[in-house]
Amino acid sequence: MKKLLSLALCTMLSFSLTACSEEAASSGEGSSSEPLSQPSSDTVPESSEAAAESSEISAESQETAEPSETVEITDPETGGTLIAYFSWSGNTEAMANLIQQETGGELFEITPVTPYTDDYNELLDIARQEQDENARPELASQVENWESYDTVFVGYPDWWSDAPMLVYTFLESYDWTGKTLIPFCTSGGSGFGRSLDNLAVSAPGASILDGLHVQGEDVENSAGEIADWIGGLELN
Repeated sequence: MKKLLSLALCTMLSFSLTACSEEAASSGEGSSSEPLSQPSSDTVPESSEAAAESSEISAESQETAEPSETVEITDPETGGTLIAYFSWSGNTEAMANLIQQETGGELFEITPVTPYTDDYNELLDIARQEQDENARPELASQVENWESYDTVFVGYPDWWSDAPMLVYTFLESYDWTGKTLIPFCTSGGSGFGRSLDNLAVSAPGASILDGLHVQGEDVENSAGEIADWIGGLELN
């Protein structure tokens, strides 16, 4: 009887061990299988990348298709009047101011880089030397917006029956095509001398109108004469 009980217990124990072993084996296979991979939030799926590229290309096409901004270029204003003058003693400057009062033009003083001496006798020698050498003294400044002036008064004192050589430097610095040049001059008595012929040479293309010469000592009282002269030019 005891043997039968022992045999039954052994059989039951063996059966239990076998069942546990199979359960453990079944559980081990399940833990070793790989989980399904999921795209991380930092990774764009291929289909999304293609969509993004397509969107970028579309945006670039739209930018390219947009018309570029047009920059409007306007022509400079024309029709202005310039009163350019060189004055040594102040007489020509005074005359230029009277012309400005009549015309409303812009004043421009012609000045050399190296100023002329204040000594009259020394000045005569310098003026003679510049004429003999056909010199072109350097200008200290230039006219801005030259193209905006159609009418240019040019004034100077008479030196040795001619304009100072600095005036020819001025004339030859600009394009006179289509412009009207009107000379005016001050002196002790000789008038324009040969300067009118030389103006035409140094300002080719300009239409030169009748100029006005005033004695140096008479400039202060020449407003009426200047007004009559300008009125006779029929500039308007």
